[in-house]
Amino acid sequence: DSVGSFFFLHEMATSIIAKTVAASVAACATEMILASKLGLLAVYSPLGVPAAFCGVIAVNLAASTMTLLGLGFKVGAARQEYGVELPAMYATGTDEKSVKFNCVQRGHQQALETYTSFLCASIIGGISHPYFVTACGLAWCIGRWKWAEGYATGNPASRYSSRWSFYVWYSLFGVLTAALSTGVRMLTGLY
Repeated sequence: DSVGSFFFLHEMATSIIAKTVAASVAACATEMILASKLGLLAVYSPLGVPAAFCGVIAVNLAASTMTLLGLGFKVGAARQEYGVELPAMYATGTDEKSVKFNCVQRGHQQALETYTSFLCASIIGGISHPYFVTACGLAWCIGRWKWAEGYATGNPASRYSSRWSFYVWYSLFGVLTAALSTGVRMLTGLY
């Protein structure tokens, strides 16, 4: 029944979020301990952020932007292949071509729906946890491609056919946790 299904999905999502946040807290704490012992965060750029923040810029900003552009190009190619003219965002109908185009479009659109949060949290979290946030960014880029590839098959359930697909969520909650950690550190003076 639909009510039981809703509660199952809600519990599953809550469990995934809780486990991801717990793992992210552990990763952030580990980075701070190791980085301080090895002096990795002691090297600052002229901008006043750790030199390792360059990884956040390269991966979470530049590479993620290229990922979104690549997914957008796939939508453009699908428009030609399936005959969906602009300005229509989605194809109408339930025929195979319409469904396939809409799945390619969703692979791109869903990435855009969470990108602002991902990018802002990456920039803030990367101030304190540049290594962890850069790793999350790399996983996000790979996960986005795998998620969109699975979706583009025309079967929405296939968007999770690759283990990497789950990293669109793991990495989002990872950078959010890092951003919260940065905020707490600034508020408490542990920066």
